[in-house]
Amino acid sequence: MKNLSEGETAVSGSDSDDNEGSSDGDATPERRSLRERGNAGVRRVGRGAASAAARSRTSLRSNGFVGGMAVGLIFLLVSPLQSYVQEAGSPLVHTSAQVSWDPDMDGATWVFDRRLKPDQVRKIEALDLGAVDTADRMARSYGGVRVSESGFSLRIRLVLRGARGEPTLIEGMRAENLECVPAPTGGIMEAGLEGGGEIQSLAVDLDHGNHDAKSLLKDGSLDGRPYFSKNFYELGEGESVVYEVLALTRRQCRWRLAVQLRSGDETGTVRVDDAGAPFLASSVVSDRSGQNLGPYQTCLMSDNETGYINEGVGCSR
Repeated sequence: MKNLSEGETAVSGSDSDDNEGSSDGDATPERRSLRERGNAGVRRVGRGAASAAARSRTSLRSNGFVGGMAVGLIFLLVSPLQSYVQEAGSPLVHTSAQVSWDPDMDGATWVFDRRLKPDQVRKIEALDLGAVDTADRMARSYGGVRVSESGFSLRIRLVLRGARGEPTLIEGMRAENLECVPAPTGGIMEAGLEGGGEIQSLAVDLDHGNHDAKSLLKDGSLDGRPYFSKNFYELGEGESVVYEVLALTRRQCRWRLAVQLRSGDETGTVRVDDAGAPFLASSVVSDRSGQNLGPYQTCLMSDNETGYINEGVGCSR
């Protein structure tokens, strides 16, 4: 017995055949000492197991697990399950959208829903014509909405990047959630075109049809069929594609862009907007001849030489 370790003694002290049929009162002092030490070892092991079980129950409770499953089995399943849920809930694509203006093709024009105040007019007249960014900040602070002189209302640069290991097919694109009002006629601030160029883009008509994205033809008209009914594009994981999307309207519309996608058997729609807010597209109002901008209460025009010219009430191109 003297050659046994304390751990071995604890097991032998509780299960040894030498003690079978003997009471504590009949045991020798040496045997009682061994049994007491053995029982103490068992109690220590029991307390450790209970503490571990309590920690396990606390961990499971904090993670929302309940029931009588074996602790070891639960912990073996948690990590693979989380990975599967994360993969199953991952997006079909990553998106990025930015309102993008090209001064050479779009000019620099803003429309306002109210007549500009005299001090606002003076500040605009004092602007450097080449400082388009400064003009844009000032116009927007006065409630202005920028429009294009190229026959559309808004230009968006849309980037789609594949997010799945399996290829993702772009099946459709359209404008939705439209909220439109008549185009504003309170004021207009126009710097005119700096140049020109051919635009190869998709366009959504916010005034007619079901607002599908269509090809913009060279003559400025739209193709009769939705672009993605005859053009297919698949995105691999990490692969990107860039689209220029133009909004066409004779009104002022708030809207979002919806992109229909498919990856394997899963389909989904990604909705794109302007950093959490709807896109805002507006139009320039003119008379039937397209020349007189008379409806505007304040008209600031630029000839790109002498600066902005205050035409007062109404103005002509």
